[in-house]
Amino acid sequence: MRILIVGGGIAGLAMARALELQGFSPDLIERRAGAPQGGTGLYLPGNAARALQALGLLDSIAAVAMPIATQRILDSGGKPLSVTQTADVWSRCGPCLALPRTVLHTILLDSLRGTDVRFDTSITGVEQLGTRCLATFSDGTTSEYDLVIGADGINSYIRQSLFPDVRPSYTGNVCWRFITKDIVGVEGWTVMLGDGMSLLAIPIGAGQVYVYADMAVSEQQAQRYLTDLPHSTLLANFSAPLSPLITQGPTDAQVHVCRIEQVLMEEWVKGNVVLIGDAAHASSPSMAEGAAMAMEDALVLAETLGTASKISDALAEYTRRRKPRVDWVQKQCATRDRMRGLPGWARVPLLKFAGNALYKRSYLPLTEPT
Repeated sequence: MRILIVGGGIAGLAMARALELQGFSPDLIERRAGAPQGGTGLYLPGNAARALQALGLLDSIAAVAMPIATQRILDSGGKPLSVTQTADVWSRCGPCLALPRTVLHTILLDSLRGTDVRFDTSITGVEQLGTRCLATFSDGTTSEYDLVIGADGINSYIRQSLFPDVRPSYTGNVCWRFITKDIVGVEGWTVMLGDGMSLLAIPIGAGQVYVYADMAVSEQQAQRYLTDLPHSTLLANFSAPLSPLITQGPTDAQVHVCRIEQVLMEEWVKGNVVLIGDAAHASSPSMAEGAAMAMEDALVLAETLGTASKISDALAEYTRRRKPRVDWVQKQCATRDRMRGLPGWARVPLLKFAGNALYKRSYLPLTEPT
C-alpha cells in the first residue's frame, strides 16, 4: 500500500511511526525546510504517555521530560483554589510530562526507519482517480497513492481541498507562549486565573519553564492584540508567584502569539483521503489534549489499516472509534473556557470546592483506551 502523509508535525511524525510499526513504509512531506527549531513547551497528560508507550517512545521521552505530579489553580492574587494530584486520575495510563515541543519532534523524527521524509516540499494538488490519489508537489513532480493522510495542521491544505466550507473558528481568546528561565521555582502545572485572562507556567526541565498567557478578546478586536507580550496588562492582573516570569523574563525570549481557533467537522474522510490531528479537530488548548489526540489518531488509523481488508473499511473504523472521543474533548474545552470566563465571584467558589471533581469529570473518560 502506497501511503502519503502530508505534514511533519507531531501528528504526521506519529502517523509515520505508527504505520512503520504496522509494517508500512509511507512517504512524508513537510513544507518547512527542516525540523523545527525554537518553539514553545508542551504538556502531555497521561493518555499522551500511553500513546507514546504504544509508539515505543515513552522511555526516550520520560528520560528528558519533566514529570508533572500536581496541577494547581490560583486566583489572580496567588491564593490557591484547587490542587490536583495527577496520579489520582492518570495512574492507569502513565505519567503526566512536560518538555520542549522540539524535543518530541526530534525523538519522533529520529525513530523513523522506513519512511521517506522530504522537507521543503508541499502539496499543491490532490486528485482522486478511482481507488487511487494523484498528488502534485511543489517541485512539479507527481505520484500516485492508495491513501493520502492530511496531517497538515489547523490551516490544512488537504482539508481545504476536500471540505472547502470548513474553516477554523475563533474561540474568543488570543494567547502568548514562550520559554524562559525558571526563576520562581514553579511547582508542577500552575495557572493563575483573572477576569478574562489566565497565566500558566509549567517546568520543562533544564531550569526552564513554559509560560502561556491568554486573554478574552472579541473577534473584531483580536487583530490589534496579535503583537508582543502585553507586559503591563499581565502585571496589572497577576501578582506572585508567576508575575516575576513576566517582569524578569529575558527580553529576547521568542514569543509566539496567535488567535485560538478550533476546527469542528463531522466527516474526516473523502474517498481515499483522511484527516488526522489538528487538520481534523483542532481544539482550544484548555484540555492540553492536542498532541495526545494526534498520537491516538495515528495509532488507531495505523491499526485499522493493518487489519482491515479494504481501505474504506479501515477509514470507517477509524472514524467510528475516534469521533466520540474527539467530540468529548472539544465539548470539554468549550465548557472549561466558559467556566474560566465567569466573573470571579462565580468562578472562585466553583473551583475551590469542586476543582478536583471537575478535573476528574473531564479526564476520566480519556483514561480508557481509544
